[in-house]
Amino acid sequence: MIVQQRNQPTKSGKPLQGFLPWIILGVGLLIMVVGIIISSTLKDKSPPRPIGEAPRIPKVNLIVHSNVGGAEVYLNDQQKATISDTHHKATLFNLAPNTYQITVKKQGYTDRTETVEITGYTISQIVEINLQPGE
Repeated sequence: MIVQQRNQPTKSGKPLQGFLPWIILGVGLLIMVVGIIISSTLKDKSPPRPIGEAPRIPKVNLIVHSNVGGAEVYLNDQQKATISDTHHKATLFNLAPNTYQITVKKQGYTDRTETVEITGYTISQIVEINLQPGE
């Protein structure tokens, strides 16, 4: 009787051959999960603006120029600044959009009032109010 020998792979030759597709699948899933976690942590965490909340309008600096140094600057009848002797200007900071009465006064000069509308579409706004010698 002749016995034929078959070439059978030994178990010791390729021990992980049956598990290789599962290992590749597991590594792929792990990479996908890590990517999702990283992308979710990189997103903007600021809370959404509530519905109905008005957008914030920036405040404006009003620069008042005058021909007379030392004159006082009034905003709606309240003294707020003094015109500098060197640059002949004063700055009123952080005004909300609105209409204002700006008055410039100095003893020996006639007071002068201008109506100024602040729109909020600019960082600073300039108004020139020159005084005339008077009372």
